[in-house]
Amino acid sequence: MQAVVGGNVRYPNLQGIADRFRSRINDTANNTTGTGTGAGNEAGLIMPNSNPDLLDFLDSAITETYSDLRNVGDPELILDNYILTGIPALAQQDPAVQVALGYQGYFDGFQWHPEWTLPIGVSKMLAMWERVSGGSWDFTPMQPAPFGLPGGLQGVRMGQWEMREGMIWMRGAMQATDLRLRARISYPVPLSPVNLNFSTAYVPLLDSKNAIVSKMLIQYAVRFAPERYQMCIAEEARMMAKLRLEVVRQMQAQENARAAFGEEATADFAIAWGWL
Repeated sequence: MQAVVGGNVRYPNLQGIADRFRSRINDTANNTTGTGTGAGNEAGLIMPNSNPDLLDFLDSAITETYSDLRNVGDPELILDNYILTGIPALAQQDPAVQVALGYQGYFDGFQWHPEWTLPIGVSKMLAMWERVSGGSWDFTPMQPAPFGLPGGLQGVRMGQWEMREGMIWMRGAMQATDLRLRARISYPVPLSPVNLNFSTAYVPLLDSKNAIVSKMLIQYAVRFAPERYQMCIAEEARMMAKLRLEVVRQMQAQENARAAFGEEATADFAIAWGWL
């Protein structure tokens, strides 16, 4: 069987990104011997893997790449079917009580419970479902509340949700609840130099190496080569345009059709608009 060009792992790792960045700034010398070309932790005299500036450039470039792709709806940055089971029921009905799911735990209106948490990479909630705990029933969609949660007595369902203060706020329910989440996520940053293995840490964005490197070059130009700044800006725009175009074309391939004019009226009133 023939080997796959580039290997079987298509996501770029930090080592590959750092090596390409160093090749672009002419910093591939062996930092141990001072001569020849270095590899891995031995590569680079100015920007070796141990340089805090390199980690900062990686952090900035990866975060911005994620942000750019989220804006065009990249499905690779969506977390789906995240299940939380056994969310506690309220002790009593109270219209003044709201519950919250955050990164540090679940707030039942009175105290925090660390057992249930929002995934740390979540940047925006897209949809939520719920069901009564203790069985394998279907999940029921919950409705977003863009203008705030209503103040009323709680029932057997949460019903609605609102994202504010970095948490999901709900009315609470009188029965234990399972939640199902779908959300946009971001890369876990900042990168920590402690026990960070550049070879096994991947960025889960296909063909994103050149785009990330181009963003790192902008940061480098700001610090060390301002005469190259405009060239780096143009290169980054070219690389990111390719990634965005792939996402947009993938989305355009999906069939989307509007309902015929008057169809809703027929369903609601049994009389098409054309008859009025």
